[in-house]
Amino acid sequence: MTGTPTILAGLAAVVLAASLAHVALAQVATKPTTEPTATQIERPTPRASHGGKAEVLPPQPLGESADTVNQLVLSETVDGIIIVVTIDGSAVKLDSATPARIPRRMSSSARQTGGDTVKATGLVGGRVVATTIIPDNVLNASEGTGLVRTTLRQVSLVLATDSPIDTVVIEAPATSASASLDVRRAYAQICDADPRGKWCPR
Repeated sequence: MTGTPTILAGLAAVVLAASLAHVALAQVATKPTTEPTATQIERPTPRASHGGKAEVLPPQPLGESADTVNQLVLSETVDGIIIVVTIDGSAVKLDSATPARIPRRMSSSARQTGGDTVKATGLVGGRVVATTIIPDNVLNASEGTGLVRTTLRQVSLVLATDSPIDTVVIEAPATSASASLDVRRAYAQICDADPRGKWCPR
């Protein structure tokens, strides 16, 4: 009988040791991982100080078929020249003459203005190549006084032409204004850059 308590004590010790080992294993299994994985490591953003070489590539011109913006512009505009003049009574002064691509809708000279008009006629060697007519706003409404007749005004006219105009004739019948203007200098800058261009004398 004296051996029985000893055996029981030994069994109790074995059971306790097994229980402690099970608890330790459970704690290890449930312990959260604090070390980041390879995919969780945030990589630094590359900076100039890290080294490397920046290279500026030369511009690559687009072919006509690939340049859709230019294709649209070319389809909606035509060659022409913009004339800006100041009319003061019967006098006409040329302010500027600028070659430009102009909206196709503005290239027609057949316009219904229904009032006073300013007419511009473009000539090449005495031959008419373009004409346009715009309203001449010589009458303006003024509060308290009604309609006021204005003799000094600045107007812009667009002439559609694919030939270099040398002369523009301006007519404003409302104030009996008329003038023949030399606009050959308008193409000087273009011809300096490309003397063989279509806008330059042969």
